[in-house]
Amino acid sequence: MKPVRKEIIDLLRKPFGEVISYSQVEKRKIIELREATSKFITVGDTTTAKVVSFDVVPEVSVVDGFEKRSAAKMSISKLKSMITALLDEELIEYSCTNKAGTLSLEALRVVFRALMSYAPVLVRVIGEEDLITLPLVAYAPTDSRILYGQPSQGIVVVRVENRIQETAKHLMRRIGFDLEGV
Repeated sequence: MKPVRKEIIDLLRKPFGEVISYSQVEKRKIIELREATSKFITVGDTTTAKVVSFDVVPEVSVVDGFEKRSAAKMSISKLKSMITALLDEELIEYSCTNKAGTLSLEALRVVFRALMSYAPVLVRVIGEEDLITLPLVAYAPTDSRILYGQPSQGIVVVRVENRIQETAKHLMRRIGFDLEGV
């Protein structure tokens, strides 16, 4: 478990991509994003629920059952049921522990497994999922789209490209991860 210093958390508060205001998040836009990507990933309960409400299933969804430190409006089991109803294949579920303000090695391992899966994956985080966005950005395939919530602003859409991956890896090194050979 690597605690993340305040200076890095402050850097991570800045969106990694384009922010779509909550009022402009609509089915057509989500479908366009999904169709324009190699891997479609959501982080956060509200973001994942919004995407799934448009009948779009992310290849990887990362949730913790909370929104702004309070219980999420939609339970993880309800979200899982909604995703499963939309699939013609099995939904794989992984879980990991990741305390608030940290990035655990267990979470990194689960991220790598989820990104390599050919079937949709729901990652259930025991703790907090916010910082798991960082390794997803660092290691998702180029041209993936990662959507995550930006509190009080909207949904951030990250288009994964080399420049942003290098930034994410740099931040992970600053946290203390040895990324040699990864």
